[in-house]
Amino acid sequence: MRGHRTILLAFFASLFLLEGPGAAQAPAGSASPPAVRTIHLRDFLAEVERSNLDLAASRFNVPVAEAQVALARLFPDPQLTAGIDALDLTDRKAPTATVYGLSQTIELGGKRGARIAEAKAGKTLAEAQLDDFFQSLRASAANAFIDAMAARRVLTLKRRTLEGVEKLVTATEHRLRVGDVGASALWQVNVEAERFRSEVLKAEGEVRAADLALGLFVGPGHAGAPARLEPDGELQIVPRTFDPEVLVGQAVERRSDVVVGLRSAEVARAHVGLAESNRWIDPTLAASITRSSFDAGLAAPASRTLGMTIGLPVPFSRLTHGELDAARASRDQAETQLRSARLRVEVELRQALARYDASARALAIYTGEIVTNADRALEATRYSYERGASRLIELLDAQRTLDEVHVSYVSALADHARALVTVQRAAGIWDIDF
Repeated sequence: MRGHRTILLAFFASLFLLEGPGAAQAPAGSASPPAVRTIHLRDFLAEVERSNLDLAASRFNVPVAEAQVALARLFPDPQLTAGIDALDLTDRKAPTATVYGLSQTIELGGKRGARIAEAKAGKTLAEAQLDDFFQSLRASAANAFIDAMAARRVLTLKRRTLEGVEKLVTATEHRLRVGDVGASALWQVNVEAERFRSEVLKAEGEVRAADLALGLFVGPGHAGAPARLEPDGELQIVPRTFDPEVLVGQAVERRSDVVVGLRSAEVARAHVGLAESNRWIDPTLAASITRSSFDAGLAAPASRTLGMTIGLPVPFSRLTHGELDAARASRDQAETQLRSARLRVEVELRQALARYDASARALAIYTGEIVTNADRALEATRYSYERGASRLIELLDAQRTLDEVHVSYVSALADHARALVTVQRAAGIWDIDF
C-alpha cells in the first residue's frame, strides 16, 4: 500500500501544481505550428492601417473628392460655330455668305465659387468618413486580437487539465490492477478524460478561427510571409479610472462620427449656397463674322461684317423653388442628425463607462476570491481523497469546478479588455496596449 500511496501522491503533485491565474503560455517543448508569426498589438494595428483592404478601398474616396474640387473650378466651355449664313438655291451665281462665331456663357451669382465651396466641403467630409472608418476598424481589430489571446489561453488551460486527468487515468488503471479501486472508478476517469479531450479539440478550433480573423484584418500576405498571425501580449490590464464629464465634453465635439456629422452639415449648407446661386440666370455673349463673296452681276463687292449678340434665358423655371427647398431641407436634416449624433455619443460613452466599471469589479472578484477559493476547495478534496474520506466523484467535481473558474477568469480578463476598447472608441481616444 505504501508504494500505491507514493504513486498517488506523485500523481496529485503533477495534477494540482497549477500555475496562477496569469498563466497562459504554451506547454514547454510543444512545437510551434508552421508558418506562424507572433505579433504585438501595436504592430498588429499598424499593419491593419497599412494593409487592410477595406481601409484601402475607403481611401479612394478622398482622391475622388479632390477630383470633384478640380472639376468645380472649371469655367463653362466656349462654343465655336461655323456655317453658311446665306445660300441662294435658285440662283447659283448669287453670292454665298459664310459665318464664323464664338459664344461664351457668363456665370452670375457666384456659381463657380459656390461649386468650389461645396466640393471642398465634400473633400473634408470624405476625409472625416475615412477617419471614422479607421477608428471603427481599429477597435474591431483590437477586439479580434483580444479574442485570439483569450482563445489561446483557454486552450492552454484545457490542455493542462486534460494532461492531469490522463495521469489520473493511468494511476487509476494501476490501482485497479492491485485491487485498490473498482472498475467504476476507471470508467469515471475515462469519461472525464474523453470530455476534456473534446473540449481541447473545441478550443483548438477556436484558436484557429481567431487566428484566421486576425488575417482578415491585415489583408493577404505577400510572398514568403507567414500564413498565420499569433498574438503576443497579456490580458492582465491594470483597471483604469475615467472622468465621465471630461470624456463626454471631448467626445461630443471630437469623436469621429460627430466630426462626420459636422462635415455633412457643412456640405448641406454649401449646397444651399449653390442652389441660391443657381437661381441667377446666365447670359450668353456671342460674336460672329459674316463673309459674303463678290457678286459680279450686282457689282457687289465682297464684304465682312462683325456681329455681337447677348442671349438671356427666360427664367420660367425660377418660378419654382424645388432645388432650393430641397437643399434647405437637406441642411436642416443634417443639422438635426448632428444634434442626434452628439446625444448618442454621450449616451454610448456613459453606457461604455458603466460596463467597464462592472467588468473591472467582476475581474477584481476573480483575482481576489473565486480562483483562490476554487484552488483551496480542490486542495481540500485532494487531501480528503488521499485519506479515504471523499470519493473519486467529489475529486472530479472539484477538478471541473477549478477548470470552469479558470476559464471564467480568462473570460473576465477578455471582457475587461473589450470594455476598455469600447470606452476608448466611444470617447474618441486611443492609448491601449497589451
